[in-house]
Amino acid sequence: MTVATSGEASGSTGRPPSCPVVAEFEHQVHTGPDRPAVILPGGTVDYRELGARADAVARALIDCRGEGTEPVPLMVLDPAWMLAACLGVLKAGKFYVPLNPHHPAARNRELLDRLGAALVVTDAPGVPEPLTDATVLRIADLDARPGTPGPPNAATGPDEWAYALYTSGSTGSPKGILQNRADMRQNVERHAALGIGPHDRVTLINADGFVAAVSNPYMALLNGAALVPYSFQGDGVHDLVERLDEAGVTVYYSFPSFLRQAATVAEGRTASRVRLAYLGGESVHRSDVLAARRLFPAATIAVGLNSTETGLTRLHLIPPDTAVPDPVPVGGPVPGVEVRVETASGRPADVGEAGRIVVRSPYLHGAEWTAEGPRPLAEPVPGAGPGGGPARQEFRTGDRGQLEEAGLLVHLGRADGMVKVRGYRVETIEVESAVSAVTGVAEVAVVPFQAADAETELAAYVVAKDPDLTEAGLRRALAGTLPAHLVPAAVLVVPRLPRTRNGKIDRKALPDPATASSSGTTATATPAAEPTPAPATAAPTAPAPPAAGSGEDSDDRRGQVISQVADIWSDILGAGPVMAGDDFFSLGGTSISALRVVSRIRKEFGVPLKLAVIFETPSLEAVAESVLRGLDDA
Repeated sequence: MTVATSGEASGSTGRPPSCPVVAEFEHQVHTGPDRPAVILPGGTVDYRELGARADAVARALIDCRGEGTEPVPLMVLDPAWMLAACLGVLKAGKFYVPLNPHHPAARNRELLDRLGAALVVTDAPGVPEPLTDATVLRIADLDARPGTPGPPNAATGPDEWAYALYTSGSTGSPKGILQNRADMRQNVERHAALGIGPHDRVTLINADGFVAAVSNPYMALLNGAALVPYSFQGDGVHDLVERLDEAGVTVYYSFPSFLRQAATVAEGRTASRVRLAYLGGESVHRSDVLAARRLFPAATIAVGLNSTETGLTRLHLIPPDTAVPDPVPVGGPVPGVEVRVETASGRPADVGEAGRIVVRSPYLHGAEWTAEGPRPLAEPVPGAGPGGGPARQEFRTGDRGQLEEAGLLVHLGRADGMVKVRGYRVETIEVESAVSAVTGVAEVAVVPFQAADAETELAAYVVAKDPDLTEAGLRRALAGTLPAHLVPAAVLVVPRLPRTRNGKIDRKALPDPATASSSGTTATATPAAEPTPAPATAAPTAPAPPAAGSGEDSDDRRGQVISQVADIWSDILGAGPVMAGDDFFSLGGTSISALRVVSRIRKEFGVPLKLAVIFETPSLEAVAESVLRGLDDA
């Protein structure tokens, strides 16, 4: 039996959906209801079911709040339900705001207060802390059975807001970026050269299992493809290749830093079904393209330049068996977007001349969420667009670049304080603001640095006014207010910050965080990364712990495992002696070094330890207990 969707029902009332994203998703539900939409390890959600879930969310929102645009925060961890919630909010004529449940409660509480939302959608069975006074709409309470009548389509124009995404802000606090529905849909069109269709299965890789659901998922869902969610913290990268093969993935998308980690532990394994590997969100190096080719020998490599404010602005395809340039261009034009490179004086830069990247398009209506209301991010360009088309907007990105003779754009990094850390956008001023608020801090400077594994990390140089301030105490305070990617990977307590002649902090004169010594209460800086480990064939083989027993034998076995894991931590973190109660991240651990710890434990103990263990139970003793359980289960 064919179930009528809300889109079909609205057609019978003469009120078709006016949101282009909703209309195209409804088309996919109608034409391919049995096609897989989200492929999970425990089962598959097809388009019919995903549509029914979206209808259930929309119906509940309209019942609770009626029609009319307003923000709807989403704190949903289940990836299929998160996608359905995003679509349901759009169907209800409102706009969604993804908030990560893994982030500190204080941060989420601040954002909820700032939004002033009347309703929050969540799949948590209970709220551990009173985050908000808003009504809580729980996923478990919804009637999402396929065939349940859908909600009436809310009257929503394409120029209404679709979502607000909070990123690190240059004012010292998170910045909310709004995008409208027409621009969101046009951003999907810019990816047309990727050729994504119903035959494809596309990765949805997230650092901590939380789906932001802003643009990449719609490249799949609006083209009838299936999404394959994968959690970095929950699943790690050791089993990635097997997961790609098991799910039949044909299109791989991730940040380059995640790909590098996957390539490090692949040990020759490949995913031969992947036809396209798309790298974006960070600078892509020639070595990244070569690593992608090792993992995906049949794939074309795609490199894109995009931002939260503009969406995709350039795209470059590198077919298999073609030369890989160095540096790797971010590509040529995409539909509906003009990219200019301008010098400091405002004139167009010559070929090969570096300058600021400026984007012009009729689809740049994004705004920043402020207390006074939405503030436009782009400025109108006088006159009509090329060929008499719609008027264009202009946005100055803060990126630097240069154009090659062939018209390809080379990205040369940022010209301001924004950097990318593990795929996340970070404004160093926001981190400085959080560090300054910690009791005992007199002054602070936060700068990015290149760790030994070529990843970008943050270093904080702190002048203490409290002699009892320690690195560990500072990290604990920051962990209560900042997401993990904003907590500096290296902390140095210094007697003073170097200054230029005009009194500004001389950031170039700050010591190297990977080698410098603190002269305050912290003995040494804790760098984010460590020397690259030896190849697997050269890795030392540690003696196996004694067999499980009771009494003294059991205590000896436990002590040996703790000691061996402590040696691994000490070696990788460069942290000196490690005690049983020490916290991995307080010692300067990051997602990169956590991956290396897990790799060493897997090799030395032969247990399939998951990366999630370190994130969920980061003490040395707790990790050692997980190793012991793995040995007992072997």
